[in-house]
Amino acid sequence: MAVRLSVGRIVCDFLVLFAIAIPLLIFHEWVKPYKRGFYCDDESIRYPYRPSTVTRQALIVIGILIPTLLILFTELFRTLTWERKEAHLFRTYEYRDKNVHRFIVRLYTFIGYFFVGVCFNQLMVDIAKYTIGRQRPHFMDVCRPNVGYSNCDTHMREYITEFQCTGTDQYLIHESQLSFYSGHSAFSFYAAWYTSFYLQARLYRPLISRLVLPVIQFSLFAGAAYVAYTRISDYKHHWSDVLVGMFMGSAIGIINAIFIANVFARREIPAGIKTGRHYQMDSPTHHVAFNGDAERGGVTVHIQDNVAGPHTVIQKEVQVPQQVRYSTLVRGDAN
Repeated sequence: MAVRLSVGRIVCDFLVLFAIAIPLLIFHEWVKPYKRGFYCDDESIRYPYRPSTVTRQALIVIGILIPTLLILFTELFRTLTWERKEAHLFRTYEYRDKNVHRFIVRLYTFIGYFFVGVCFNQLMVDIAKYTIGRQRPHFMDVCRPNVGYSNCDTHMREYITEFQCTGTDQYLIHESQLSFYSGHSAFSFYAAWYTSFYLQARLYRPLISRLVLPVIQFSLFAGAAYVAYTRISDYKHHWSDVLVGMFMGSAIGIINAIFIANVFARREIPAGIKTGRHYQMDSPTHHVAFNGDAERGGVTVHIQDNVAGPHTVIQKEVQVPQQVRYSTLVRGDAN
């Protein structure tokens, strides 16, 4: 039976995404960071200003484009190759009595959850940046405070809170107080974790070689690490800012992929996938695993009732005729 798509639900999804994005606009346009004092002899904030190796604009384009393209190519690859002869096993969708290809629904689902996570991740970053107001390593070079910048000897060991920046670039002065924690690191590691879990769930068969998928995943994390390291070498963040950013981005990426997007629950492995003596089938209500020699008829059946709970397991010996195709028993769930 086809799943009817609701325009109301889609509109609601976009309204929720818009509601999450509103605080981001408020932070960037109207909120000022907390004004923190400093010690003029603090060497950690006296580094020279350097332009970013990876600019914010480049990070946004690359960090969104790569996951989006990987999701697009993965779903296209599955639809045109693995599922070409088994399309009848997958759930179908319709809108106003017109069929909607599952490829479109999948793109909407996985890319949509990715963008929800992007907004959540950035919201967490902005809350920390604007409430803590930690100075960047190049704070003194950009701000050039009227107290303690050139006459530090007279203010040694004094925590200076009353000062005015004499620097000319107001944007850089504003940004110099937003060091904790690293948004670049958080975003890059969020994208790496979400995309890696997505690929692990959706590409359930080897791609020519079993090394292809791990290499792609490793490349994602290598790129994320490179972005994070440049934030230290460019004197944009303290090492602790980068470390916390990596942790927070990773946590949000893992939580979003596994518990919100449910990428592993949406694997859509066609019923009857065989690996040696193991058969696996999934449906919205049951996970069924067959261990044994199906061709000879005797298998051990493990049935997990997803409705009753993960610990409801039935195990018994059954005789299966050779002509029965496991792929005809259970349909996958793409919703």
